[in-house]
Amino acid sequence: MVDANDDSQARFDWVVAKRRLAEAGRSLAEAENLSPEQSRRLLLERAAQLSTPPENKPDTSELLEVVGFRLGEEEFAIATQYVLEMTLPKQITPIPQTESYILGVTNLRGEVTAIIDLARFLGISGERDDGPAQVLVLGAERPEFGVMVDGIQHVMPLHRSELAEPAGVVGSQRELMLGCTDKGILVFDGEALLRCEALCVDQNE
Repeated sequence: MVDANDDSQARFDWVVAKRRLAEAGRSLAEAENLSPEQSRRLLLERAAQLSTPPENKPDTSELLEVVGFRLGEEEFAIATQYVLEMTLPKQITPIPQTESYILGVTNLRGEVTAIIDLARFLGISGERDDGPAQVLVLGAERPEFGVMVDGIQHVMPLHRSELAEPAGVVGSQRELMLGCTDKGILVFDGEALLRCEALCVDQNE
């Protein structure tokens, strides 16, 4: 509580207040009296400051959106930009004298599309799901082929810098992988997978 008789606390210092008001008035007058060239230069400086990106802006150039899927008990993923469709397998017509992992071709919305057993191609053995398989239709602008998978999981983001060298993946299969996540998910290089000659079926033969 302030003592009404204490002049040092109760008395308002008008001298200091008037000095501050005068200083503020001078600053305002100086701002109003800027020449057109000075105003232009000040506006350019402020515009440059506003257009400068934050130093800690996150780098999204290496960010990937991938869809996860299972082959047997192993987990894989591929960038969603290469996944045109997710569907259930329809009638598949076998192709004579082809590799065992090429299951045949099917009519996909008017496009004759090869269906690949990706697990068999990669040499993945072990138990396969008894439930219905699913097909990921891969391509850039048009379907290139479909891959039979045991289950499709959720879409998730990941950063390329988080990918490690996939252990136990060597040779031509290593060229198809971007890397492995800390959870053991092998991430395909979609572009390399679509270029893989072993998966290309010449439908004119």
